[in-house]
Amino acid sequence: MRRQPAPSAPLIMSISGVQPLQQAGISGPIAFPLWKKSGRCVEEGPAAIQSGTPCVDDLPRSRNTGVLMNGRSLRGSILSVSLIWMGFAASPASAQPTFKKPPRYEPTAQETGEIETRLATLTQAIAELPPGERAQRDAFADVAIYQKAAEWALRLNEFFAQKDVAATLKVIDRGLERARQLADGQRPWAKAPGSSIRGYFSKVDGSVQPFALIVPPDLDNGGTTADAKRLRLDVVLHGRGETLNEVNFIQAHDGKANPADTDVAANGAIVLHVFGRTNNAYRWAGETDVFEAIAAVKRHYSIDDRRIVLRGFSMGGAGAWHLGLHHPSFWSSVEAGAGFSETRNYAKLEAIPEYEAKALRIYDAVDYAANAFNVPIVGYGGEDDPQRQAAINIEEALKTLGYSFKTEGLLTRGDGIDFLRVVGAKMGHKVDPASAKILKAFHDDHATQGANLNPKQIRFVTSTLKYNQAAWLSIEQLEEHYRLASVEAELQGNLAVVSKIENVAVLGVERHAAESIRLGEQEFPLEGAVQGLLPSVYFQRDGDEWIQLDYDASRRLQENAERGKRRNLQGPIDDAFSGSFLCVRGTGKPWNPHVQKWADARLDQFADDWRRWMRGEVRIKNDTEVTPEDIETSHLVLFGDPGSNSLLSRVVNDLPLGWSRTEIELAGQYRADNHAPVLIALNPLNTHRYVVVNSGHTFGVKEFAGTNALLFPHLGDYAVIQTDGTTGVTKTSGYFDESWKLKAKGPAK
Repeated sequence: MRRQPAPSAPLIMSISGVQPLQQAGISGPIAFPLWKKSGRCVEEGPAAIQSGTPCVDDLPRSRNTGVLMNGRSLRGSILSVSLIWMGFAASPASAQPTFKKPPRYEPTAQETGEIETRLATLTQAIAELPPGERAQRDAFADVAIYQKAAEWALRLNEFFAQKDVAATLKVIDRGLERARQLADGQRPWAKAPGSSIRGYFSKVDGSVQPFALIVPPDLDNGGTTADAKRLRLDVVLHGRGETLNEVNFIQAHDGKANPADTDVAANGAIVLHVFGRTNNAYRWAGETDVFEAIAAVKRHYSIDDRRIVLRGFSMGGAGAWHLGLHHPSFWSSVEAGAGFSETRNYAKLEAIPEYEAKALRIYDAVDYAANAFNVPIVGYGGEDDPQRQAAINIEEALKTLGYSFKTEGLLTRGDGIDFLRVVGAKMGHKVDPASAKILKAFHDDHATQGANLNPKQIRFVTSTLKYNQAAWLSIEQLEEHYRLASVEAELQGNLAVVSKIENVAVLGVERHAAESIRLGEQEFPLEGAVQGLLPSVYFQRDGDEWIQLDYDASRRLQENAERGKRRNLQGPIDDAFSGSFLCVRGTGKPWNPHVQKWADARLDQFADDWRRWMRGEVRIKNDTEVTPEDIETSHLVLFGDPGSNSLLSRVVNDLPLGWSRTEIELAGQYRADNHAPVLIALNPLNTHRYVVVNSGHTFGVKEFAGTNALLFPHLGDYAVIQTDGTTGVTKTSGYFDESWKLKAKGPAK
């Protein structure tokens, strides 16, 4: 493993204002306090944002089951996505997509000195904010994001042209203006119409992240009051940008709005531009960022659950295919322009291991094409743009499911499914005005009608519990992960009829959906089930029959008493970095120093990658410093071996492997002096959280710098790595079964 040069100490540490900043509750210049939340919270994404909170455990108890009371509560929070493509370099058909390396500008000593001096002033102003204002986390984040933007431009030397120096200084001045206003108890930017920058603190790593809002000019900022007008919400996600950072994002949006967004806002909608932690196609923490930004919006504005639009272009098109088809019940309509909808052909992958091939089933939107039945979707591609293939892929997949299509000119419409494909005449990688009008009309028509939050028919597929819900149905357990599961159901009066169900071990149905339900030849009550105490009723497969769980069994399922794979606790390794996580470094004597050297390098590289590519600081503690609250609130990522890491020593006997000073047993037997296990499992100290051993993301610099399509898991739930200094070779990898156990042992090595 080739280590990048360690970044210099944060500039803010060498200038005045550090001690006051720490007294303000800020750990260092950019690691802000984490959300306070219960250790039993594993909800993320749409289910966690309905009330504007980042954690479902902050909701009323009746909503803490992972399946909320009704369709509205789960589906009212996702917004529209529209992204701009930047930096794509056309490449031969046989090569992966490549991207131009941006130029660099080295600021002069005078320019650097001016930035440092003014940044110190901003840091001091933030540190001196009254405690009452600091407690208003969103208002505090609205100021802190300007400090982070400038400081990280310096730390990571992200100046691509001389104009970036002036942009950074402007960002600092804007932050100073807001700090002074907040010190006086004012937040005028929150009431002003038009475009402005906002911020929030992420549960993932405590970092402050930006987003931009465009607010209607005549909005009554009664906001979330009961009599406030509920607003349509469109979210705009940026496209890939090789020079994208916080400063450039702020410069692009602060006080600025493009005509299309202005038009949407003028008609009474709020437009949200999501930062998405830069370029990751809204995967992992990038996906979490979308939902956390939405939650921040919902804390201050009253959003109409039935009028939420998703639209995207290029990388945003990929994000729209992904979010639209994985969360099909949350949108009034979806627009996916260009981008990619599968990995193998787009990224020109040749032979890959089976554990990587399985992992493609998590994000490849084409595998979820059937979910287009549940949401109106329009796909767009320029006539001369190779990325028009993304929409064609989805259409072809729908044809294999029996849907037919009719093409008239440059428009193709589905029969029996609300699917439209638009081709831009003689267009390359952009949207022509004529197509833009069609796309806008598509969204306006569906937003006027409003989404049906309790549809009569559902056709839903998934390959992972990460994406397990459509309207009033949820898949709570699979028979086997990464094998397609499907459910088809229909409301016939007061009866819910499930006509097809495959690869599902436990099905959840919201009680409000109907009076009773028919599963095969069996019929069960819904309204009076589980003593009327839970929002959903659960059905467990038993051979060819189904068993309705009573209240006690349902609570055991919700509490994961059997310690199986559940939503947001299903792996693989990379999934741990979509939620709050804490890396733990061992302080003891390692069993094998060579393996410890490799583990230390792996942690350092992960921290470097996270900082540059995911725009946050990895929280790292020594094993002797980990608190019960850490165990309660975060996934634990343990580096070292049971000799060096005391937490690893505490849990190793309850993990699905054998590990001694001389041998590792994990899908085979391996020498412990030059091999290391890597895995994810339920944390034995808190089974509502993960424990990860010796791994950050399973992809790195090469994948981050290449096409976003490569940001899929490159290991499964577990692996054994043969170590060589700071590098290693994967000897085996695979997936645990639905009970977090090995499926079979391999031969001795």
